Order: sequence, then structure tokens, then C-alpha cells
Amino acid sequence: MLLSEVPNAMQYEAARRRRWFQNEFFDLYVWETSDGIPVAFQLCYAKADEQRALRWSAEDGYRHEGVDSPEDKPGRSISAIFVADGVFDPDGIGARFASDAIEIPEVIRNFVQSKISGYAPDR
Repeated sequence: MLLSEVPNAMQYEAARRRRWFQNEFFDLYVWETSDGIPVAFQLCYAKADEQRALRWSAEDGYRHEGVDSPEDKPGRSISAIFVADGVFDPDGIGARFASDAIEIPEVIRNFVQSKISGYAPDR
């Protein structure tokens, strides 16, 4: 299934617009300038399994983390928590992203794909 945009994604910052794309495997959040230039992203993957996230921003660089979801934890807030976890597979996730993201805007697709392929744990 291809990624599709979730309309009216919640906005938390005035200076950057947040866009959200999803399918059964990925949740992609992209922050862009008022000119539509992507400046950061969070790619959550394996949503039905052991969900993980690759995050990148110019300020913080790369982060790859596990996602500790609150669904099965009574009394915890509804926000997911990121925890250090696992090795990122840029080839496998990159290939899946390339096929699933074919219909999202090209500037976003290329931005995320370039960061996936450029991933190195120490950056």
C-alpha cells in the first residue's frame, strides 16, 4: 500500500509546517519551511511489529530508536516514547520506502530517501 497524506495534521510550531504520511508499515512526519522546503523528518516503520523510528534534523543529525507505544500500558499518557534500540537497515528500509512513497511529493520523497541512504550511526 502506498503512503498517503493525512489531511490537517496537528501543527505545533508556527515557524515550520508538519506534514504526515502513512500506510500500514510507515508513518512519515516531515517538517518544512513556509516555502515548502523539508528540513527534518521522522520515519516510523514496522508499525505492526517492533516499531522503530529514524529521525533526522540539521540541528540533531540522525537518531535511530525504538518506539515504546502507550497502547498496552494503562495509566500512561498517549504519547509514544523513543528508546535507544536496534540497528537500522538503510538498504531494506530505503527500498521499501522508495516503493511505498512513489505518490508523495517528489521533494519530500527525495529528501527522505537521501537521508536514509546517507545514514551512518555516528552522524
